[in-house]
Amino acid sequence: MSRIKLAAIALAALLAVTGVAAAAPGNAPADAGSNDGAVGQAGPPSELPDPVPDFVSDIHDQIRSFIDGNVENLGEAVSGIAGGDSADADGDTADVDGSDADA
Repeated sequence: MSRIKLAAIALAALLAVTGVAAAAPGNAPADAGSNDGAVGQAGPPSELPDPVPDFVSDIHDQIRSFIDGNVENLGEAVSGIAGGDSADADGDTADVDGSDADA
């Protein structure tokens, strides 16, 4: 066979396979319904979440340090940051809501 005939056969096979692949349905499940119920639900939510407490970024920093290998015990590190009880200047413990436990 000559190279031209071989190239023509290869091109015809490529076109046939490409056409079949393009005509095949996607990976959508058979029971995928239309998005009729989603009308009016587009866009961001009407209420935004409240800002997170300041210590959340510190917790994320500790998690990154743990992943990098700089922190050995992640539980202790996070508990030290987010622990519910903390001592104030008088040595009294404060509850999470800020009231004194000794009062």
